[in-house]
Amino acid sequence: MSNKLELIRQKVEAIQYGLLRFHEGTMRQTMEVRALAGDASGVSVIVKDEEYKASLLNREVNLIQKKGDDYLYISGLVDKEVKNPGKIIRLKIMKAFWFTRKKKGTAVWLQEKFIYEGEGIEKAS
Repeated sequence: MSNKLELIRQKVEAIQYGLLRFHEGTMRQTMEVRALAGDASGVSVIVKDEEYKASLLNREVNLIQKKGDDYLYISGLVDKEVKNPGKIIRLKIMKAFWFTRKKKGTAVWLQEKFIYEGEGIEKAS
């Protein structure tokens, strides 16, 4: 496993809470989730929104997390869903970005800390 991916997964676990975004037709949906480090190439999220019943299996989603000056943006493919009693979704990470907010005087910007791009990931039909 990539060292960058492991550092990003550790940060996901440390932050825990975030937003899961995906497209439903022409509308963008957002759900509050709790993220956990999954297996070597993914993360798992626990969906808090009990009202969303549709399956996200084989769909591309984005996990967004922020804590202090750290911002995480993870693009992934849902490859597993479990309902017990809530919904747990496993994401196969395609891309992950970790940025840190920097400030000097009145100028504020995001500086790249780590970027990970998964290898050999194909979207299932």
